[in-house]
Amino acid sequence: MPKLRSLQAVDEAFPTTGPNRTTMTQPIERPAEVVFRILKDGPAWKEWLGVDVEWTSPEPFGVGTTRTVRGGGQVMEEYFIAWDEGSRMAFRFDASTLPLTAFAEEWTVEPTGDRTSKLRWTYAFDWAGPVAAVTGPVFGTLFKLNGRRSLRRLAHYAASTDAFN
Repeated sequence: MPKLRSLQAVDEAFPTTGPNRTTMTQPIERPAEVVFRILKDGPAWKEWLGVDVEWTSPEPFGVGTTRTVRGGGQVMEEYFIAWDEGSRMAFRFDASTLPLTAFAEEWTVEPTGDRTSKLRWTYAFDWAGPVAAVTGPVFGTLFKLNGRRSLRRLAHYAASTDAFN
């Protein structure tokens, strides 16, 4: 397994101001509060993203909460930089096995009707090392394609489970 490295401690603005930014949206046929509960549930991430999520801070979750994510042969230690219960969470990678210097994500859920919502996922990252110029664009494209597929899987998972009512 690659070595776990410390990353730059970015703030909650980084997902919308950092380099290599992407924003994706996904309509979901579930109320916003249900979608947010799915995002808070560690085991649910395995169902739609294929990663293991371990919360390393006790509830209630908020700014300063930590968790570890493992998947695809990589490890990410995350630190939450924003938390608005029921509608928004943002975190940065404090350490990762990926060749990054900084990475942060913001997830927002907003109602679009009584039983529907829209999920917005914004992330930004900065690469580390000399191979970044070559591998960075390729990885960025693959990450985006996988992200779109994962959001569709999340929408399907949310619509097909009653576990979070």
